[in-house]
Amino acid sequence: MRVASDPQQDAWGTASCAATGAIRFRHADLPGDAPLTEVPPLVLSELLRDADLAVGVGSLGLDQQAAAGHDGYWQSYGFGELSETARTRRDALARLLPRLKIADRVELTDRFLRVRGQLRTYRIHLGSGNILMEPNDAYLCIVPDRDRSASSVFLPFEEDGGMLSVILSKAFLLADDTRISDPSITRQLAAT
Repeated sequence: MRVASDPQQDAWGTASCAATGAIRFRHADLPGDAPLTEVPPLVLSELLRDADLAVGVGSLGLDQQAAAGHDGYWQSYGFGELSETARTRRDALARLLPRLKIADRVELTDRFLRVRGQLRTYRIHLGSGNILMEPNDAYLCIVPDRDRSASSVFLPFEEDGGMLSVILSKAFLLADDTRISDPSITRQLAAT
């Protein structure tokens, strides 16, 4: 991965764009690339995990505004077929949802957690956590708080508490949508 923009031009003094290339393995003592069969399995596994994490958190699919001009990619990433991790998340939700106080307001579908609020019905994508509002599939942007000091539960298939907690927090918020007071959210609810 390399920086592909000028950090001095960004208002925060950081690069706003990175690019990835091929992953290559090399022997310290030999010229050229090492064959994949010579890479120790643990090294390969950890490197691919790190690469997946870097691409996942840096993806245009996470930000509709950043993906301008790449609408097809954003739509596919944000609302498309579920990855293996998202399918595992769906299985966990299937076992968890009946035990929640909002159980009567939620329904699990193939790719979404459907939440009935008082104002609208919402569909939270199980892969991206993005939200569509029924009946017209208007996008609802709710950005999770990035406070890392909050305690979290370790789940082996989720990074840092991960998307499962984001989806559940959005579901609880939207199930009681008449109590939402954040103007950045209420403006979106009123606009559609």
